[in-house]
Amino acid sequence: MKKGRGLKIGVIGVGSMGQNHARVLASYVKGVQLVAIADANETLAAEVAGKYAVESLLDYHAILPLVEAVIVATPTSTHFSVGKECLEAGKHVLIEKPLAPAPAEALALAELAKSKGLVLAVGLIERFNPAFTELRKLIRKEKIIGINIKRTSPFPTRITDANVVQDMMIHDLDLLNVLLAHDEIETLTAEGKKVKTKNLDFVSATVHFTSGVVARVVADRVADDKIRKISVTTEDRMVEADLLNKQVYVRDLKHAAPSVHHVKNCDQLTEELTNFVVAIKNHTNSEVDAFAGYRATKLAEEVEKACS
Repeated sequence: MKKGRGLKIGVIGVGSMGQNHARVLASYVKGVQLVAIADANETLAAEVAGKYAVESLLDYHAILPLVEAVIVATPTSTHFSVGKECLEAGKHVLIEKPLAPAPAEALALAELAKSKGLVLAVGLIERFNPAFTELRKLIRKEKIIGINIKRTSPFPTRITDANVVQDMMIHDLDLLNVLLAHDEIETLTAEGKKVKTKNLDFVSATVHFTSGVVARVVADRVADDKIRKISVTTEDRMVEADLLNKQVYVRDLKHAAPSVHHVKNCDQLTEELTNFVVAIKNHTNSEVDAFAGYRATKLAEEVEKACS
């Protein structure tokens, strides 16, 4: 366990993602002190808290007087209510994706945080993927023509209350917003399927932008293989980032053989949490602030509506 004083922080919700947050905060993020864990499952909360010798709480409200910041990793349906109470208590907050189930709720959280001068970050972790960072550098001066993003996984063993758009695709919708920050959507079409749950398990969306860029985004959580790829075609070349294997491939459209760019690997969760802590200490916005979370949620809702 990492020793020393620092920003006092707690984790609310210790399912699989919350446990990862607790582990990284306790051992790898500088300038913080993990002080408490809260979860409605008393046994689980005690088990996770015991690993890091911190306080275990059943009611998340009890964590608020003990900390300056919290990680909210509760079910999606609770993000708005839990996040709102934490902000109203004057705490800096990082909420796992999506920021809230509905865009109106996400915007309300963003505006509340802004009015109180608090950092509200969103767990859209692919922003910190070094392969995506390299892709952005390679295309920053080029005109984009098309974007293809594919995110697939075998069916998760964990139970989720979110559909595949909120659970998986929202990462890629955020990346799309970053790459085409100054563009506007002209048309959006989508199709989806419910395969193993009552929610959408597969969704394919095609977005036409006013600039002429066409983007296709696919998310599938009932696939055979795990894939995380984003391909950007410009006027002169195609750049593909393998987000899973942390490699970038560049193919000049005039030549057949692609070149491979090996990128320096990093732990994305450590980067995300470090960015959150630095934003709090420096009184700046986090890399993925609440308004970015709102834009991703808004685009996710448009995709969901197009599927119906």
